[in-house]
Amino acid sequence: MKIKQKVIHHKCLGILAFLLLGTNTADSQSSSTSTMYVKGRFLFSANHEKVVLRGVNEMFIWSGDKTGENTLAEIAKTGANSVRLVWNTEGDPQELDLLIANSIRNKMIPIVELHDATGDWTKLPQVLDYWTNTEVKKIIEKHKKWVLVNIANEVGDGKTSDSTFIANYKNAISKLRAAGYTMPLIIDASDWGKDELMIQRTWKMLKAQDPLKNVLFSVHTYWADAKSTERMDKFLQKVVSDTIPFVWGEGPEPFGWDCKTTFPYLYCMEQAQKLEIGWLTWSWGAVRNGDCATKGAFDMTTDGIFGNWGSDWARLIALDDKNSIKNTSVRPPSLLHTK
Repeated sequence: MKIKQKVIHHKCLGILAFLLLGTNTADSQSSSTSTMYVKGRFLFSANHEKVVLRGVNEMFIWSGDKTGENTLAEIAKTGANSVRLVWNTEGDPQELDLLIANSIRNKMIPIVELHDATGDWTKLPQVLDYWTNTEVKKIIEKHKKWVLVNIANEVGDGKTSDSTFIANYKNAISKLRAAGYTMPLIIDASDWGKDELMIQRTWKMLKAQDPLKNVLFSVHTYWADAKSTERMDKFLQKVVSDTIPFVWGEGPEPFGWDCKTTFPYLYCMEQAQKLEIGWLTWSWGAVRNGDCATKGAFDMTTDGIFGNWGSDWARLIALDDKNSIKNTSVRPPSLLHTK
């Protein structure tokens, strides 16, 4: 959103998960890896359990609860299997360490994103400097079994060219891999996360740049488009046919960026469940949103407390709809056994 604000598992556990999960386990592998990984268009745990992300975003960097000691427990009550942790380059690495650890303790996969370069390519080097800082690298390495690295939030405006997008993210992938990052890297679309066609056009080149082929691509659903359903269907057909490793990184939301155009979020949830596509809605609400503030449109809760829903959208997306977080989120068995 555009806003300024350890228990090593015995090998038999992986085998047990394989036997129990069947098609939800990567058939071609039988021993644990050290991180999560992407295979085809799907995400898997280090124990080869297919993971379809279901969770929320929260702006911890601007929170009075930066380590998530209280807030993460509230989010976990939804049954979410993941949480996108909004952070920036001013964040204390030690607080980030605790935030990631608390996410895992609450049985949610931590997805760390840096917010500094939102809409602005000139700040991407600053983001990469933070990721490659020695202290930060040690923290990410410590939690590498579960952490996902969302390189930078929504870099690039609506005028971003393919060449700019490709060059900058090729450089980012190379720098992070050279620094020792082996977990999946998530790349947001340009145009403040909204440009799904940018992902559609460039994902193969960026995946090819990664020696590990361990990349996910993300789009944010702030479309102010009268034909969002058709637009979504067309893109998701390409995701499936072209095997694009894809997640809705922010969304589905009730409105577009203009705060008035409705977005078909229930249909989006239905299609995501049908096609096994992950999503992380924006945002929990312990930190209030600046965008659409008068409508409280993007705040799931009024105060970060589970049950204090800010709108029908929030209640439906968290609990009541058949495709809600509560009804569709599956936490990997190996995550449940992590202390």
